[in-house]
Amino acid sequence: TGRIVYSRWDYIDRDAVTHQNVWATRPDGTNPIAVWGNATPNPHCAFQLQPIPGSNKIVFTASAHHSITAGSIVVLDPSVDNNAEAALTRITPEVPFPESETWDIPEYYAAPWPLSDTYFLAAYSPTPLVWEPGANKRNALGIYLIDAFGNRELLYRDPDIGATNPCPLRPRPVPPVVPSQLPENPPDTGEMALADIYEGLGDIPRGSIKELRIVQIFPKLTVVADTPPIGIAREENARAILGTVPVEEDGSAYFTVPARKPILFQALDENGHAYQTMRTITYVQPGERVSCVGCHETRMSAPPRGTAFERPPSAIRPEEFGTEPFAFPVVVQPVLDRHCVGCHGSEDPQGGVNLTGTPHNNFSKAYWSLCGDVDFWGEGTNPENAAKALVPRFGARNQIQVTPPGGQYGARGSRLMAMLRDGHNDVELEPHEWRRLAAWIDANAVFHGAYTPERQQMQMAGEPIGMPPIE
Repeated sequence: TGRIVYSRWDYIDRDAVTHQNVWATRPDGTNPIAVWGNATPNPHCAFQLQPIPGSNKIVFTASAHHSITAGSIVVLDPSVDNNAEAALTRITPEVPFPESETWDIPEYYAAPWPLSDTYFLAAYSPTPLVWEPGANKRNALGIYLIDAFGNRELLYRDPDIGATNPCPLRPRPVPPVVPSQLPENPPDTGEMALADIYEGLGDIPRGSIKELRIVQIFPKLTVVADTPPIGIAREENARAILGTVPVEEDGSAYFTVPARKPILFQALDENGHAYQTMRTITYVQPGERVSCVGCHETRMSAPPRGTAFERPPSAIRPEEFGTEPFAFPVVVQPVLDRHCVGCHGSEDPQGGVNLTGTPHNNFSKAYWSLCGDVDFWGEGTNPENAAKALVPRFGARNQIQVTPPGGQYGARGSRLMAMLRDGHNDVELEPHEWRRLAAWIDANAVFHGAYTPERQQMQMAGEPIGMPPIE
């Protein structure tokens, strides 16, 4: 079809190891779609993708995250399923998927080149896979012909240096030229159409979702994932809340978004709490119009036509606190200063809970008091911890592969929000203050919105920092 198929590393508020799977885009960069594996941890990585001639199938190397690109050779048929292992055929079943199935890989393959859907050129090593920071043998790989029937024939091997990435020189059909559908002089925005947000949300009454929150994710600019830290969940991306757009009663939405910005969506209830969060990103090119069916819906479904499409696209409505990179001292601390520090101040705080903005351990006393009760790292991200934490969140390296609807890891599941709703100490928040707290918790309770110590210090002091140079 002329699409570019590629591997994408996707770890927005989820495991940084298990999501390097198959995506596709048009040659002009429009309409990025998850082809397969964005919600499955096995294999961890789908690398070295190659289209199989005369079919819609793809061959790739099922690789580990913590080693070289090598492992087992797999054929993917996306028409079977966009996540399940049923869409995979293991051409080399004797080699398990490295890391996701076992760390004991006595032999490995790499760099497949399809000759058909049953015959492939590939690199092969009869020696075990070595894990980082170790080095694999320099002469481990040779070029082989392999097939789907378990045969392997040596074609070339050098005794001193490995041979890999076979690519036959032969006449092949010229790939189709896919013309761009973008306008010649486009605006710096694109349009997005959502057919029915209730597709994929489970058993929820229609009319429950009132808005979509649009969050911009900033690309990581630091060499070490958590230096400097962004929040207590660890290894997070900094972000900015751009605002909201309305959702119609039938679940449809039609709106304008900034072009070439990584964004995600949250489905909000009548209180401005996220019922569902998209833990990946999408984007539009300038002037692009794109649509989706629903919220985590099956890719095999066809979209209905919503009433939102009968009107012009909605503009994003910024929240009262603006669209700056998110900062706890700017958005949340003023609410605490007004309603909470009277009892939870620095002098003999009630219950030992200090809710002042005093800097403490990379963040503040208030932030640690609200978020330091439960560790959500890895397996710590679970329903039990979400229920008992004041401020639940998705911890780094968590194994929640498919985001459960209902918002249990956000403001809807927050014990802090429940306490305030129940009239804790007769606190009465203004509507915009409720939205500030909900937006913060649903933004995975981050503290900083910047990756450099200098910009973080500005946020700590309540100073505006503007958008980062790379966004």
